[in-house]
Order: sequence, then C-alpha cells, then structure tokens
Amino acid sequence: MTRKLVPRLRLLSAPALFATLASAGCASSSGPIAIPPDAAAIHAAGRARDAFEERRRLVRDPDLGARIAEIGVEALAETPLFATPDGVGPALQEGWRFAVLDDPEPEAFLFANRTVFVSRGALAALPGEAALVALFRSAATTFASGAFRPVAAGELVEQPLSLVLPAEPDSATPAEGVRSRDRWLDLLDGLLFGQPAEYGVADGRKLLLPGADVHLSLPGQGAFEPAGRGVFRATRKGEWLGLTVRELPASDPSGNGASGRNGNGVAAQRAELADLGARLRRAAACRGAETKFTEAFRVRGFTGVRTRLDPAPRETGTEGPVAMEGACEDAPRLPEGSAAGAADAPAGLIALVRSRGSLIEVSLHCGRRRFDACEALFVEVLESADRLWDAPAPESLRIAAVVAGESGSVRGALGRLAAGGRLDAPLATVEFLNRGWIEEPLGPGERVLILSRNPGRTAPAAGGKKP
Repeated sequence: MTRKLVPRLRLLSAPALFATLASAGCASSSGPIAIPPDAAAIHAAGRARDAFEERRRLVRDPDLGARIAEIGVEALAETPLFATPDGVGPALQEGWRFAVLDDPEPEAFLFANRTVFVSRGALAALPGEAALVALFRSAATTFASGAFRPVAAGELVEQPLSLVLPAEPDSATPAEGVRSRDRWLDLLDGLLFGQPAEYGVADGRKLLLPGADVHLSLPGQGAFEPAGRGVFRATRKGEWLGLTVRELPASDPSGNGASGRNGNGVAAQRAELADLGARLRRAAACRGAETKFTEAFRVRGFTGVRTRLDPAPRETGTEGPVAMEGACEDAPRLPEGSAAGAADAPAGLIALVRSRGSLIEVSLHCGRRRFDACEALFVEVLESADRLWDAPAPESLRIAAVVAGESGSVRGALGRLAAGGRLDAPLATVEFLNRGWIEEPLGPGERVLILSRNPGRTAPAAGGKKP
C-alpha cells in the first residue's frame, strides 16, 4: 500500500484559528450539532494508528504524558461541540488519548479513534499553555465536525489528519499569565530539543559528528546550525554562507565502498575512490550540473574526493540544465541553488569524505562570490577535518527552566545569560522559546527557558524536574 506523505504543519494566528473553529459546527436553534466519525472511520483509525506508531517513536516520560493528557482533557471540556445539552457532546469527551512524538519537527496529528499526537518539536514551537489548549480544542472540533465523513460514498478519509499549530502568544491577564507560564516551564523543563547528539552537534564554529568520529571547523566568525537530521548549514550573523555539511550512510555496511573490497592495498583504495567519484557525478547529474577538475585528497587519515560543479550545457529548446533521468536515486543531495548560476560562473564545490561507517558530504554554493575566495573557504573547511580521538560525545541539547537572577524583562535576562555563557544555543533560538512573555518583567525567583547540554547543572536552581 502506498503511503501518502502527511503535509507539514502550518502556523495559524489565533483569530483565524478560532474563526475556523466557530465555523466548524452547524448552526441551529439549539446550537451546534456534533457530527463524529462513523464506525468505518473509527475502525480504519485503529489500523492507521498502529502503522503510525510503528514508524514514529514516542517520548517515554510518564510525567510529561500525564500533564499533556491533563491539558487535553481540560481543552475538551472547553470545546463548544462537546458542551451540547443533549448528552451526545459530553459522551464524546470520553476515551481520548494524547501522546508526544519523539520528533523535533513541529507536527500534530488526529485520528478518528480520538487519538492526538503532538511532537516535542511542536511543544517547543508553541508560545505557551494557552496555545496547546487551542491546538487540542482544534483537534476536538475537527473530530466532531464531520471531518472524517467521506464526501463520496464508499470512500474513507485518509488518516491521520494534520492539525494547525497556533502561532500567537497567550493573551491572558498578567496574574494568569505568570501562573500559566510557570506551568508551561515545568512542562518543558528537561525536554530534548532538536535532534539527539548522535546525529551531530553544532558547537559554534565546530561541528561534531560522533557517529562518523569526525569534527570540522569554520574559519572566522561563522557558526554551524542544524538544518535537519544529520544536516548542518554554516552561517555568519544569521546569513547562510552557502556551505552545507551532511552525514550520509556508506555505500555498504562494511564502509569499504560499493566494490566491497577490503584491505588497504592499491586496488582497494582505487575502488574506494572510484565509488566516491561515482557518487559525486550522480549528485551533479541530479541537479543538472556537471563535474570538472575532480581530484582525490587525504587529510589526517580521511580519504575524500572533491570536484567543481558547473551548470550542464542546455539542450536545444530548453530553458535550463537538464538532469539525467534516474540520476537522483541514492545520490547525495545538494543545497538549493548549488547547481544553478550564470554560464560563466561556477555553480559550486562538493566533496565526499569517507569516515568510519559513513560519508561526510561538504557542499558550497559560491553564488556571486569570486571563485578563488569560495574555493579557499571550501578547502579550509575540508582541511580542518579531524577525528574526535575518543573524546566523550556531547550531551544532547535540552530545554531547561532556570531562575533569571536579576529583575528586568525576560529579553534582558536572556541577554545576560548569553553574555555569561549560560546558553548552549543561539540567543535568537532561546528568545523564540520565550516569545510568549519575552517583553514581560520578571519578579524574584521567576524563571525563563534556556537551552543547555547539561541541564542537570541548571535544573536544581529552577526547581523543575530533571530529565
């Protein structure tokens, strides 16, 4: 059975969200009428949910699960379609299940058997508890407003349904806001943020890849930032430098190349280089580019192949480079725009470095920069490659609730924590975590959210749970 991809979660403002909720029920003299899923949809939901949970891991945290379920039950009680006086609405409040997906992507899903999944990435993206309540109310309204009833007879609505993530901060009164914020900080305290450390750690100018046993460094004032599982982009002052690093699986489980040859002889090394070169050519063809000046290199024991990418010649009657059919299968993907450019300017540079059990792809889109400057940055990053030398893998990045320590606004407190080296992530990311109350004043002992690789060091002062 072919599985359709679930669309990515969208952000919706609170007024637009509640306008959608209000229009979901059918107006009548006795109020809105609930139209819950029929038996066929509920039966299909059971099968779909089992398959969903086989693909998606859940966060195993009883305290977090209990609090999420508590918020969910409170949200159901506030849903207009569940408050009808005929007894049908209250019955629909029973039997709900709320679970947290172990996924950094901001997503939420609904099944017809009264199951709601919200990712830990969605929890980190929400501006507070009120937004989570609005999300669960949206799920309940969707459930009871006929969303799972098929338009055509004999058909079933594909499950799960993707839910919209409310984007606006809490508009509660100051006193209510402090209490809600305190509960929200307790909820998020200790939650894993982003990808686990085994998929790589961006530490300022350094990129550590524990699985590959390698680290890379950026020259100057640049910094690495995560852009997906095992994918990192280099930035300077928030602007992408065109450099992307990603960890890829090796060609075969032994890590010895597609040829499967073992040993360190000349034949094995030639086979390894041929395998890396073939992957680079597939990557170029995938984007309608061609490789030039391909060469092998070694740095601190790593073997690699690097090449220059130029736009492929256009075919007659076409508007741009033509990609080879089937070339994208199993080929390293390039950053958007890295195989496009003027005919008289290089599209970019790309290299594959073989490491322990995996490949490291380094690609650089030169853009309008002079090629010699672009190449200098590329080579400097490649030549920085070194092993971790059995250094302990960094801890995963976690959300921690900490006492700010001084009076003033939340924004000011975060700035002081950043200046004191208390933040293990960019200040802008931490400000986003606190955006629901970023301009509010802090009283004695009140807390803010930070990101830390050692939350056990900061959590006792916060009074929240340790992960």
